[in-house]
Amino acid sequence: MSDSPGLSVDVVIPFRGWDAWTADCVRAALEMDPPCRHVSLVPDAALGPETWASIRRMPGAERVREWPSGPVNPGRKRNLAMDRSEDDVFGFVDSDARVWPDWLARALPHFEDPAAAIVGGPNLTPPEDDARQQACGDVMASPMGMGAAYIRHVAVSRREVDELPTCNLLVRNRPGFRFRPELDTSEDMTFCALARERGGRIVYDPQVGVWHHRRRLGRAFWRQFHDYGVYQGRRASWRWLWRAAPFALLLYGLVWPVAWALAPRWWPVWCAPPALYAAAVAAESLRQSRARRGWLWTLLAFPVAHAAYGTGYARGLLNGGSDPR
Repeated sequence: MSDSPGLSVDVVIPFRGWDAWTADCVRAALEMDPPCRHVSLVPDAALGPETWASIRRMPGAERVREWPSGPVNPGRKRNLAMDRSEDDVFGFVDSDARVWPDWLARALPHFEDPAAAIVGGPNLTPPEDDARQQACGDVMASPMGMGAAYIRHVAVSRREVDELPTCNLLVRNRPGFRFRPELDTSEDMTFCALARERGGRIVYDPQVGVWHHRRRLGRAFWRQFHDYGVYQGRRASWRWLWRAAPFALLLYGLVWPVAWALAPRWWPVWCAPPALYAAAVAAESLRQSRARRGWLWTLLAFPVAHAAYGTGYARGLLNGGSDPR
């Protein structure tokens, strides 16, 4: 799959303001082989002269253009770039990620199938991320942390999937195929749902990869998993009951002191689930971080992720029905 069809590609990078990670993202997009036709930057405000001077020092900078959007959400930013482009394929990448050099060489051959609407692959934690970021990456690369969606963060076999995130997404340019502008989060999931409704296939290829910096364990990581929980809570159904597991765990934690107080003689029963959970988290933390030190950060990151997701899921249930399946 090294020979790619003659499709023109516009790499779209939405972001708030310029920083070192955004510079790395643009540089990686310009260094791909085969090259993209355009790199469309979508900042809140027009970039300054110093920033453009640094961009022009990059090889291939003549392909870079910008579409200032104002302070709008990522979906609106991507729609703006899509509406102003005539290229065959849009390549979406987050500004804190960088594509692999053969990103297009691996992805474009999939579009030889007319039914292929979206192509993507894993977004992996870069080796230079610090221990608290690596711990968050461990959670995201684990079935215990992300459920079936863990394949977005670790390379598995090629397959057709229902959803992929926009930090690593190539999309065929089709009329009316746009993001829902009112969504601040999970707009990528509804975008993928639209592709399937139109009969399009979503292809996951482990060789279509990007390096994606992780949020550091703390408030930003909590907010990320809380938002995941809100989205899943809003679309809760018996079919996806397993997605409520962190919420059930949170409920058990709230009921546990009451059960202990009412029936202390049953303490082995009340203690068994948290003991099993702790053992499973410890084993998975060691497995995920076996190639490096710092597994204690991973051990902490799992319960933080589950608590954040569980509280978000509860919030989504209370405000359910606003997002489609």
